[in-house]
Order: sequence, then structure tokens, then C-alpha cells
Amino acid sequence: MPTETELKLQLDSTALRRLRSHPLVNRWKLARPVTRRELSVYFDTPGFDLRNRKTVLRVRHIGRRRIQTLKTAGDPAAGGWSRNEWEWEIAGDQPDLAPLRSGELAGLFADDGLLQSLQPVFSTEVRRTAYRLGNGGWEVDLALDDGRVVAAGNEAPISEAELELKRGGLHQLFALARELHADIPGRLALLTKAQRGYALLEGSKPTPVKAAAVALARDLSAGEALRSIARACLSHYLANQDCLAASRDAEAIHQMRVALRRLRSAMNAFKALLDTPDSLWLREQLRWLSGRLGQARDIDVFIADILQPVAGNAADAPGLASLLADFEARRGAAHAEVLGLLEDPRSTDLLLRLAEWSEGGDWLDSGDADRRMLLDQPAKALGQATLTSRHRKVRRAMRRLRELDPAQRHRLRINVKKLRYAVDFFSSLYPRGKPKKMVAALGAVQDRLGLLNDIATSCRRLKTHAEETADPERLWAAGIIAGWHAAHVDDLLDQAAENWKTYDRLARPWEP
Repeated sequence: MPTETELKLQLDSTALRRLRSHPLVNRWKLARPVTRRELSVYFDTPGFDLRNRKTVLRVRHIGRRRIQTLKTAGDPAAGGWSRNEWEWEIAGDQPDLAPLRSGELAGLFADDGLLQSLQPVFSTEVRRTAYRLGNGGWEVDLALDDGRVVAAGNEAPISEAELELKRGGLHQLFALARELHADIPGRLALLTKAQRGYALLEGSKPTPVKAAAVALARDLSAGEALRSIARACLSHYLANQDCLAASRDAEAIHQMRVALRRLRSAMNAFKALLDTPDSLWLREQLRWLSGRLGQARDIDVFIADILQPVAGNAADAPGLASLLADFEARRGAAHAEVLGLLEDPRSTDLLLRLAEWSEGGDWLDSGDADRRMLLDQPAKALGQATLTSRHRKVRRAMRRLRELDPAQRHRLRINVKKLRYAVDFFSSLYPRGKPKKMVAALGAVQDRLGLLNDIATSCRRLKTHAEETADPERLWAAGIIAGWHAAHVDDLLDQAAENWKTYDRLARPWEP
């Protein structure tokens, strides 16, 4: 099955022009670049059946030539960089149905009614400058696209660089992108032209994406499992980064932070493999990026879980409206900082380094015999050890839940989260069990402990803020909020204990 492996950098028009004369492009180009105007017409049914099947069909006009392309979702284990792709040169402007009805595509297009109802739905018009870059070990097609996507009378600009791997390893593709980005910053993105066309057609914007369970084949090695998990976490982050850039949805910030937490938790599970310079550097940088996102997410949670519940029950309390206004202003500033992060070259460089590391980092160095042995061990064995250790640690603490002080409960919440992520990462390696129920129950425990931690820290935060403003009404409101939440602590502890029992009653498939 033919596969397309590419990445995109979103650039402004000035950066796109600079990229054409970049020294690396001149150094590695294998032939003269070709510049041409391309019109691509995308086809689907009135009900968007192809889109719903994660399939894209287009006819590209290149002068008098017509190139029909079909793309379908690639292997999830390969991350968001790879898709299945077929191309045919055809005679007219309409799709040629014959190749879609034959060979390996026959099953996908068995419904003749679907093919007969295909119609143009949107188009892209770009000025493309195409380069073939490479040396003896790798080749990459670099396409610089400047134009627009047009749908239902609306349009949106296109200004991006596409790098498609033709020969070599994925790590070489990301290394090249990182070198180009060092001089001409852009934003790493997963959003395709087709996705942008559908969004424009429907007048919609991308929505936040939750993490999907990682499906690992049961015969995977530890090294292969880590690569699959890292790819999944990076794809999760980038999908929500695209969403945030387009919609400003606060939930996207939360999901970006979740993606980083999941990745850091996975790196902790595989830490025996990751005592390398690049791995240690990367863990520090991920902590920096997570911290930048954390300020906005923390204030979102503070307003939603601490202030608003009380406002709904005591709206007339003196000083409460002022406190809400104070923290809404802080939220606006924190969100603006995260939006600035999208254009921060350090952030994109980190994501490119992460992608390069996951595909060919120093942790994969085959010259280290001890590391090679660890890399080649069955992922199933490493998963069993990780799950057993994390489960025991949480179970010991849950038995003493009511004896724990706020700091100890906070550490317990972190350990519950690590156990939840480990179940999500490794459960597909074992033939029995109910991972969705396990993840849901652990998530409920985590939520209860999280709210308890928010109550403990937020009351201090409110008191400090009210004292700094020297406003008696704000101080009065802070006291009301603290008292309201303190009355719920016992219930939250009971709920956390019940949620843990729900989880603990389920069979643990990793146990012998």
C-alpha cells in the first residue's frame, strides 16, 4: 500500500519567500525548482461520506494534466505524519471511477451509489514552488504553497511549507525541518488543506480532541511501544494546537497540557531506556512547555471549580463579583500568553526535536549493548512491571486516604494519574480486562483528589489576593468561598474512596 509521509510548517508570506533562498535549500537541492499554479478540486457526496470515512479524493489541475489522488487515514501507530495515498493521471476534470472500483480499493468503494453521487465540494488555488532535496542517504520533497482555499463563496489563505519524505528515515525529515525552522520560524501543524476546506465549507472551526487509547500490538518491543506512545502524544498535542490557533477554545489548552503530561508519564515508565543526554534535555524542556500552559489551565479550573459554584449559590455576597472580575482579567492575560506561545520559535523547535527524538533519538543507539537489551525486551513485560508498581503505590495510599494531609493527597493524585495513563498505554497488550471502565474509575478518583487539592490551594490564593487589594468585601467573599468548599471536603473524600473501590473490583489483566 503506497504511503505519504509529510509534515507541514505554517508560515507567513514573508517567511515563505525567505525560505526559497535558504542556504540549506540551495545546498541540498538535487535539481532546479519548479514553480507552477495548481488548482485542486476536492470531491465528496452531499452527506460527506468520504470525509466521514477519513478519506480524501481530489483532482489536481497542472496545466493540461489532471492528477487524481485518493488519501485515507494511515496506521495510527505512525502518528499524524503518514497517510495511505494513491495517484492516477486521468483524462478529464471529473474523478475516474474505474481505479476506485478495483484492486485494494474495491472494498472501500463497494457502494456504487456513493461513487455516482460524488460532486465538487471545495477547491484550493496555490502557487507552488517544488524542490527535491537530499543526498545519498535521504530525499525530501519541499513544496512552498502560497494561495487560498475556496468553499461556498468563502476563502481562507494558504501559506505553508510541506516536507514529504521520499527516501530515508523520519528522523531525517524532522532534522531538516528543524534546521530550516532555526532561521525561518513557523508553526508545526497537522491540519491538512482538506480539513481546512471542510471547515470553511461548514463555517466551523476545529474542536478540541481528547487523547485516544494507544493500541499496541502484543508482540511489540519496549522501544517500539515507546515510539508509538510518543507519536500518539505528539499528535494529540498538535491537533489541539491547531484547534487553539483557529478557535481560541480554552479546552484545547487543557488537552495540550494533557498530551504533555501523558508523554512525561510515559517517559517515566520507560526511564531505564532514557538516561541519554537528548532524553534528559527533552524532559526538562517538556516541563518548561507544560509550565507555560499550566498557568492558563490553572486559572480556568480556579474560576470554573472554585469561584463559579459559589457564585451560583451566593451571587449577592459582597465582593464576590469583584473577585470574579479580578480573576477573569487574569485569565484573559494567561490565555493571551498561551496564544503567543503558538508563535514562539522555542515551542516549535521543541516539538520538532521531540518528533526527531521519537524516530531516531540517542535512546535508540544500537551501539550500547545494555540499552539494546532493554529496547528489545517485550513491551508486555515492561508494562506489567509498571502497572504493578503504580497500582501498589496508589493502593497503599488509598487505604490511608482520610489520614493524608493536603500535600500527601496531592502526591496521591499525581500517582493516580500516572496509573491511569499506564492503563491507557499498556492495556492493549493483555487479552482480558475492561480498560475503559478502569480508566473511567481512575479518572473519577483523580478528579475528586484534584478538586480537594484546588480547595486547599485556592483558599490561600483567595485570601492573599483579597489582602493585597485591601478590600474588606473581597476578603469577606474569600471567606464565604473557603467555607462553602470546606463543607464539601468529607463528601469528596467519600466519593474518591467509592471510585477507587469501583476500580479495585475490576480484574487487572496484567496480573498472572
